[in-house]
Amino acid sequence: MIRTINVILVLAMVGLSVLLYAINYQADSAERAGEALKKQIAHEQETIRVLRAEWSYLNQPDRLQELSEKYLDLQPAIARQIGTFESIPQKPAPNLSASPASASPSQPDVRGAAMRDGAPVQIAKAVR
Repeated sequence: MIRTINVILVLAMVGLSVLLYAINYQADSAERAGEALKKQIAHEQETIRVLRAEWSYLNQPDRLQELSEKYLDLQPAIARQIGTFESIPQKPAPNLSASPASASPSQPDVRGAAMRDGAPVQIAKAVR
């Protein structure tokens, strides 16, 4: 009986040591993967710093001005290219004959209201 118990205990100890070795190997593998990931992150962060420095250099206003003068035939914009005063729509004259008290309930008072294409636009007020 004692030999049977000793054999069972020895086999359990061997089984547990194999299990412990497998767990230790998995932990070491996960640690190596974590270290590799940290190195990759550090490399990517350094790449981002280099790219930001390069972007900063490439977008310097003096450098862009020099390149635009060298390669582009740009001229300053003149007012005629943008538009004329005649092309701006005139604001409609306010209707002073109607007062808010005389307005019918079906016709809302639109004086001072937002207008789009000559029609009043409903604007929702925020409720606090």
